[in-house]
Amino acid sequence: MYFLYYFYIFYSDLDECATKQHNCQFICVNTIGGFTCKCPPGFTQHHTACIDNNECASDVNLCGAKGMCQNTPGSYACDCQRGFTLDQSGMTCEDVDECDGSHRCQHGCQNIVGGYRCSCPQGYLQHYQWNQCVDENECMSSQICGGATCHNTLGSFKCICPTGFQFEHFGGSCHDINECGSSQAPCSYGCSNTEGGYVCGCPPGYFRVGQGHCVTGAGLSRAQDIAISGEIDDNSLSPEACYDCKINGYPKRGRKRRSANDTATEDESLVNLASWDLEKPAILSFNISHINTRDRILELTPALTTLQHHNRYVIDSGNKDGIFRLNQKDGISYLHLTKKKPVPGVYDLEISSFPLYKEKELIQLEDKHDRDYLTGELGDILKMKIKILLH
Repeated sequence: MYFLYYFYIFYSDLDECATKQHNCQFICVNTIGGFTCKCPPGFTQHHTACIDNNECASDVNLCGAKGMCQNTPGSYACDCQRGFTLDQSGMTCEDVDECDGSHRCQHGCQNIVGGYRCSCPQGYLQHYQWNQCVDENECMSSQICGGATCHNTLGSFKCICPTGFQFEHFGGSCHDINECGSSQAPCSYGCSNTEGGYVCGCPPGYFRVGQGHCVTGAGLSRAQDIAISGEIDDNSLSPEACYDCKINGYPKRGRKRRSANDTATEDESLVNLASWDLEKPAILSFNISHINTRDRILELTPALTTLQHHNRYVIDSGNKDGIFRLNQKDGISYLHLTKKKPVPGVYDLEISSFPLYKEKELIQLEDKHDRDYLTGELGDILKMKIKILLH
């Protein structure tokens, strides 16, 4: 009797889940005489309701040190910081090698954790904002060239010394160039090195005049002959090698004077370093009856190698009557009387020189030598004054 009763009750159970006669939020499980509510993973059941579990709050390291946890209904998602990406598990952030992909580097790429760094060639720095290589101004360091002047260039720099000096990186300073010992051989008859320059000697019997010229002639071979007028002091023909001290076209302060015997490339007996002071005219006196058109009043020749056969001497002024002439033979210019009969008097002549290089030849010289060296090679334009007394 009891068995039949329970059998009837069992088969008369109402399935509330199937008939939707329940108030479960997610899952309904039918039971005999009732039902039970359940929640999916990621939720916590509270009576008939399911409350989402905030996994990000329960574990702050759920996505690792480089990940950011985003809570979702019933679960969570990991987002990565810039420069990282999710691994295959989707739960851990790993570094992205930007150098394997697209980057903006011009001169090589170096991967770093979370990003990349552009490599720059020597002399360049990476711009702090543009991720590009910009020139490094090495001259900002005051000690980089020592006593020399620093000139910044793209990717590098130059230490510039005054004319006649060169920079030595080992010592970090400017040192004198011994032009006389160079392969260019700037002088034709002998060379004396000076601090920052050089002095060209002249053949025996000649005197240095200006920078790069030699002069001799009647009345110049002996100093006492020039003192005939009594207006020339002892310094007009100085026995010192650097009386005028205009080397490479520029005065050199503090340069030591050298004796006439102080030469670098020639035997002492073959070179004369005595100089003629251009500030005062040489006074030459001649008896008209003792001088003719064949006599060489003056002889002029270049002392610089580059001016040999590439130089001309001319009478600039003082010869309006055409009494004097200059002719050239074998690289030497001679001052003579013309066939016009001279009259007694004082003749103030100015003799100058100019190089005979064409523009194309000068460019070739500049290509062969640097510009500062070429300035010394061409020397100064000669401007000499001569007072000739005919009686």
